Amino acid sequence: MKEIQNKIEKILKDHKKNALTERDLLSALGLQSQDKKILVDELKKMENDGRLVKTARGRYGLPERLNYLAGILQGNKRGFAFLRPDQKSEDVFISADNLKGAAHGDRVMVRLENRKRSKKRREGTVIGILKRGSNRLVGTLHRDKNNYYVIPDDRRFPGPVVVPFKKVKGPEVGDKVVVEIEKWGQGTKPSRGKIVEHFGPAGSRLTEKLAFFHKYELPGDFPPAVLKALDQLSGEDEVTEALSAEGREDLRDLKMVTIDDEMARDFDDAVSLQKLPGGRWQLGVHIADVSHYVREGKPIDREAFKRGTSIYLAERVIHMLPPALSENLCSLQANRDRLAVSVIMDIDDRGEMTGASFAPSLIKVTERLTYQQVEAYLKGQQEKPVFKDESLKVMLDNMSTLAEVLRRRRMKRGALDLDLPEARIEVDEEGVPVTIEKRVMGRSESLIEEFMIYCNEAVASYLAGEKRPCIFRVHAIPAEEKLAQLRETLTMMGIGALSNIKILKPKHLNGLLEQTRGERTEKLVRYLVLRSLPQAMYSAENEGHFGLASEYYCHFTSPIRRYPDLVVHRILKQQLSPHGLSSERIKRLQARLPEVSLHSSERERAAVEAERADEEIKKAQYMEQKIGEVYSGIINGVTNFGLFVELDNTIEGMIPVVELDDDYYVYNEKAASLIGERKRKTYRLGDATKVRVIRASREEGQVTFAPAE
Repeated sequence: MKEIQNKIEKILKDHKKNALTERDLLSALGLQSQDKKILVDELKKMENDGRLVKTARGRYGLPERLNYLAGILQGNKRGFAFLRPDQKSEDVFISADNLKGAAHGDRVMVRLENRKRSKKRREGTVIGILKRGSNRLVGTLHRDKNNYYVIPDDRRFPGPVVVPFKKVKGPEVGDKVVVEIEKWGQGTKPSRGKIVEHFGPAGSRLTEKLAFFHKYELPGDFPPAVLKALDQLSGEDEVTEALSAEGREDLRDLKMVTIDDEMARDFDDAVSLQKLPGGRWQLGVHIADVSHYVREGKPIDREAFKRGTSIYLAERVIHMLPPALSENLCSLQANRDRLAVSVIMDIDDRGEMTGASFAPSLIKVTERLTYQQVEAYLKGQQEKPVFKDESLKVMLDNMSTLAEVLRRRRMKRGALDLDLPEARIEVDEEGVPVTIEKRVMGRSESLIEEFMIYCNEAVASYLAGEKRPCIFRVHAIPAEEKLAQLRETLTMMGIGALSNIKILKPKHLNGLLEQTRGERTEKLVRYLVLRSLPQAMYSAENEGHFGLASEYYCHFTSPIRRYPDLVVHRILKQQLSPHGLSSERIKRLQARLPEVSLHSSERERAAVEAERADEEIKKAQYMEQKIGEVYSGIINGVTNFGLFVELDNTIEGMIPVVELDDDYYVYNEKAASLIGERKRKTYRLGDATKVRVIRASREEGQVTFAPAE
């Protein structure tokens, strides 16, 4: 039946008409009238999958030919949403009024609206819900005189959900529960459901943990099959046996280090560097050989694929691999024999690669260093001997020099410098945040980043050159509409760097980023540029990486925490084996990798969403202790209902328009500002401002400000 669907798709794609009747399709497929039921069944399946649209006149056409798109809704707590189309194209904005009952995570069909000249972004209206993303929501139980109701924690879902009295047995008002929606709301009618799980009183640490894990569908303990498989793995005392058994290169005498955060336990990568005559270098990047232990299709691999990535929360790490592997057997611990895949790259004085070799290896890390140690050394701030092996100082000096050469080369070819400051959150033993501060990437982290990018490019280029399958990390060229919108927003902020440039190129964006470096608007501009770019993703087809200005790029350097890296390791090792990749293996990979790429991209997005939500909760919890205090910040969002302000410590909050009580403020969308009618006081995007904290809610992950000026 899949063959019939593919034929239908081809007919509709190639036909001069945008839509055909059932009779037209019967004829084109060479079917008889008695086969009509078969055709109708297949058409219905394709319509339900979003591959077809049935018009009001009963004709069938491909969504893209009829100005429709199918995809997944990405909701926003402000009420609107974006469609992420199945095709790799620009997201579509959908206002709250045009959601038509659809909710975050739903798979929907959207009709594209005709753009007004003043609007650069694509907008649409939901015309059908193909599949609900989830019918179970985490929330807090409330009660009125007629019913119980649940307010969902995730404000991207419409609420409340009404629960009849007879369907509540056990939970009390104020408890965290899971409500299963039995009938979705439409218009002003609320959704209705029943309680299917009860976590306990809202606010308790255990309750909030259970609710958070359920809400974001985070994995818990590793299943028994994985634990059993761990017991059957070869131990640390058998590591050296792989040297001769597998023909590995013995690199244990090569001086190398790991450089990671001081709290890290899962060491994926080690680096070595030798300075050669004539200004040349030999850089070694040695990555934990996870594929030696995690065999394809076995229980540990199946669980790793399901998880897709490790998830880093403020209080804990949810590992892709069990700690016995991620923090022990695979982790490149100092002074221990470890299995690795080594990439040795010869580099000239301009940073150009003149040769590269790849090999499974046996290594021994000389010393474990931290970013903090290396940063202090490179800045000349160490107060006592920093390293056990003092000769490492020369290697680190050389590494710093080479990293700068590689970075200049990358910037020159058009890569974007979009590193945004992140929040560093410290929590106490009870999980309460005690400090939150801006964390800026230092020279030590930049050094490792440059080496990992260089290595990833080397592996991707090698596999592409050999015409072998690979999971590429791709980043598409941004849509013209997004760049035009960026230009308009910057002009409104009084930044005219792009105003006279008709066709924006990476070098122009880099010029903008350099121009605003050190300014109060630096982070906002970087954020606006980042928002104008499509999301990077995994793909079995190479499309290049716009942000890195790289023709071939993949993820190879973190197989302990990212599944695509593990897959690339397997492919590379098989290609390097005496017989290489067989034609049968290549066919299987070509069939399998698109699914792995899609799943890995989805798991990455889910992880980022959970990490961001966790960070927002911790920030709100931190600010609950700061009510009444005054902070400096910058306006990074202007809407008709208020201003969004980011503080110097990265915490973001909102000033509702009702708190601007010194005047009646009117929203000017074109100027991205709120303007007072009487006094003409104006709040603009990018303006510096002072705010007072008036509310904070960890349950909602929100902070509310009022003007302090």
